[in-house]
Amino acid sequence: MISLDGLKMMHYRKAENVEKELSKTDLPFEDCMPKTQKDFLWMHVKGGTKVSNVIEFAQASLNKGEHRCVVWSGSGGGVIKTISCAEVLKRSHPVYQVTRMAYTSVEEHWKPQMEGLEEIIVNRQIPALHILMSLDELPDSIEGLQKPNTSTDFWEGGGANPQPQHRQQPQHQGAGGRPNKRHRSGRNKPSQQHGKPSAEDNQPTSQSQG
Repeated sequence: MISLDGLKMMHYRKAENVEKELSKTDLPFEDCMPKTQKDFLWMHVKGGTKVSNVIEFAQASLNKGEHRCVVWSGSGGGVIKTISCAEVLKRSHPVYQVTRMAYTSVEEHWKPQMEGLEEIIVNRQIPALHILMSLDELPDSIEGLQKPNTSTDFWEGGGANPQPQHRQQPQHQGAGGRPNKRHRSGRNKPSQQHGKPSAEDNQPTSQSQG
């Protein structure tokens, strides 16, 4: 049976996702961030990012002495690649690492396919992963600090793969939201539990900011 909300959404098509742009002051590293914001390289990783390209860029920056600290950030389909970038970089550089989870806001736009309907904008909070890697020693008092040449249980403990409850907040009253799928126990395979890059993440959009 199709719900009333489902019938309403049949008259809409999915458009773009607009993710809130973060600034360096939004990063969850108040206790370990360099004193000046220009002291670190900020690498944004998405689902379509080519890992080898951003790794080479970050390694060259550290080798040339342009930066002493790198922050990797990714959300949605970029989370897994963010982890990969950090794991590859620390094989070539003895870095102090701090990994933090946060949430970022995304606007999901739905365009009407019938006259008389308004566009629906749904606000979602999605998990984001931020990994700080510093060539300079960081204080032992920093929570979650991983020293060079040591392993971490962050990934094994599920810290990098949270299962948040996404909140939908349509900005137009009376407009329907997406129907919730009924969960069936035992149907999800382990490989299906990890997020896959969305269609809009298929274009390489890695950025660096000094």
